[in-house]
Amino acid sequence: MTVGENIRRIRISRGYTQKQLGDLVGVSEAYIRAYEKGRRNPKPKSLQKIAEALCINPEVLKNSEFDSIRAMHQLFQIFRMYGGELKEIPDDNNPEEDHVYITFHNVLMRSWFQRYEEYMEEVKQISSIKNPAEREHALLKAEEDFNNWMDTYPEQEGDLAMLKWVADFDKRMDFYGQNPKND
Repeated sequence: MTVGENIRRIRISRGYTQKQLGDLVGVSEAYIRAYEKGRRNPKPKSLQKIAEALCINPEVLKNSEFDSIRAMHQLFQIFRMYGGELKEIPDDNNPEEDHVYITFHNVLMRSWFQRYEEYMEEVKQISSIKNPAEREHALLKAEEDFNNWMDTYPEQEGDLAMLKWVADFDKRMDFYGQNPKND
């Protein structure tokens, strides 16, 4: 998704009109419309204000435009920074296809995994809803809530404390020249 598409998606999920978001950010409705349509790209300062107005992490907007090559390089960086390890797991249903997974030896992934497990449990419970329209609505709501969690991460006090601990750890590793992200 483009920056503008993400602004629009999150603005709508928050229930704001373009004018309301513009008022919160200090720009006109026309600017918000131009951002959403991709006719203009917000400068970093404006992007920060939009993120604050939408109560999301600015990274949700900044890093939303990349192709598969850039995505792979982002994964490579994360792999290096957080002690990644590749694992191949056979697919029991299709012996000709195995799955490759990346594991990380880092506590930051724990909160994501826990939230993902909650989401999957919710999806499992929703599958028992008999009415198809109600089931579809509940699935869309669960997916929206999970996406909102990812957009607003970190919002929990524990997640913020964990990020501070990791930042302090990274500084110590930088001091000793042991941080793999600097290689």
